[in-house]
Amino acid sequence: MRTALLASLAFVATAAALPAQLALQLTTGVDGGISVPASPLLVPPTGITVEAWITYNDSTIPLDGFFYWPTIVRQNLQNGQEVYNLRVGAANTSARRLEWIIRAGSSLQSLSYTFAAGEFAQFTHVAATFDGQNMRIFKNGVQVAVRTLTTLTELVNTGDVLRIGNGDAVAPGRETWNGKIDELRIWPVARTAGEILSTKDQTLGTLPGKLLNFTLDGFEIDLASGLIGSTFGTTSYAAGAPGLVGQYPIVNAIGQSSSTCSRSIDALLTTVPSIGNADFAIWAARGPRPTVSNLGILFGSTAAAPPGLPPVLGIQLVFDLNIVVYQVAVLPPTTLLGNARWPLPIPNDSAFPGVSLLFQWAFFDSVCGSQGITASDGVQFTLQ
Repeated sequence: MRTALLASLAFVATAAALPAQLALQLTTGVDGGISVPASPLLVPPTGITVEAWITYNDSTIPLDGFFYWPTIVRQNLQNGQEVYNLRVGAANTSARRLEWIIRAGSSLQSLSYTFAAGEFAQFTHVAATFDGQNMRIFKNGVQVAVRTLTTLTELVNTGDVLRIGNGDAVAPGRETWNGKIDELRIWPVARTAGEILSTKDQTLGTLPGKLLNFTLDGFEIDLASGLIGSTFGTTSYAAGAPGLVGQYPIVNAIGQSSSTCSRSIDALLTTVPSIGNADFAIWAARGPRPTVSNLGILFGSTAAAPPGLPPVLGIQLVFDLNIVVYQVAVLPPTTLLGNARWPLPIPNDSAFPGVSLLFQWAFFDSVCGSQGITASDGVQFTLQ
């Protein structure tokens, strides 16, 4: 991971000299795309959001009797083994059906949105989410399709690589995207419609919490977590989605989770901490399931813990107990997949820019807490 991070930093420095606002451009029938090596970051167990700006030319999909599945992103390229897949199910009729496919348990489940001819000819923002039970598709931040599964399940990690702009390799070229892909982001939680809408017109830098952020501005690196992809086949870069605003928030993860189990708890943000952001919230991912935790507490402070502070009830506090400015009990503490989200709208107040805050989650936890309590790491940010 350290090697990937150093490579990421070096690549970011190089990228500063590259033209901005580019997008990956591909053509169905011509094999090409980006391959990202296998990593646990690609398959979060606590839900997922996949989003991107896309164009799609439905008028040039071949009608030659073969089946075509132009793909935005697919995890695991092996035939029938995908973990998730966001694509157009053009089939052999040039059908206009945006499909969101996830692996739930031992089977694949799908949701689709039927679009009109030319609907994606110009850049359009699309997003797909899965929260363990509900599959959703959004267009420009508005939900256009939803399906509720009968049972709750995590995504099943079948390994293998992630492909951007292409699907499986059984028939090279037939699952290549037919248009442009820009600002591909994969989040480890199912974001809300408001959160998706709040950042769709923004380019982002890094945010803690295992976000994957492929800006596709002429390079194949994930700027948030340091994964490095590589192109294959025929690919090119062209003008990207217009009018996007760069946002590079000052946000850092501090400390570490106190969990004694393999699921360390991450505190994270899924929007920018900007003044007037009504959809701002503090998230915790990979927290205890409600069956083993009956209460969660979110702490907020303006000061970090003093150096050498000993653990308190088995957890390492990241904030100064003497300067707690926010404290709220959360009940139930988490969703059935172990996530917690607490809305914290930021007022449009000129006194707030430059204020630094940090938050940490604590949970009563009979399984993963050494003294019955477990906690996340901290997330620290500056309002802008």
